Amino acid sequence: MEKLVKYLSPVFVAVTLLLVFWAMFTTPEAATVDNATAVGANLYWGYALMGVAVAVAVFAAIWDLMKKPEGIKGSLLSLVAIIAIVVVSYVIANGHDFQIVDLNNQGYFDRQSTVITDASILVTYVAFAAAIVVAIYSAVSDALK
Repeated sequence: MEKLVKYLSPVFVAVTLLLVFWAMFTTPEAATVDNATAVGANLYWGYALMGVAVAVAVFAAIWDLMKKPEGIKGSLLSLVAIIAIVVVSYVIANGHDFQIVDLNNQGYFDRQSTVITDASILVTYVAFAAAIVVAIYSAVSDALK
């Protein structure tokens, strides 16, 4: 597995850099076909990388649980916490009554799209806050050892 990652990582980085340079150096005029194609290719590449990352993370977690079944309790607890955060974020977002203006269609975005977007933003805020708390805790606990 390490060899696979060792050889695929530079390939992924190279493809990403090529796509980014393609998008950056296509014609600078807005809304050209070449520019839209380059940006679309970057988006699809990002989606593919995200899918691969999620699949590898899930596979690695299942593989680790099969090797060390005593970690199932912690994994289930983490899964419950993540589901709770997503559900609470959705409930909070569903309680908001603002409308987001859709400038292209001279109207407003539909309610479900705005609720999902708002919930996603709230989940991202919680993830950032948790990452900061864990980083501070880790630094303090390492300093006290």
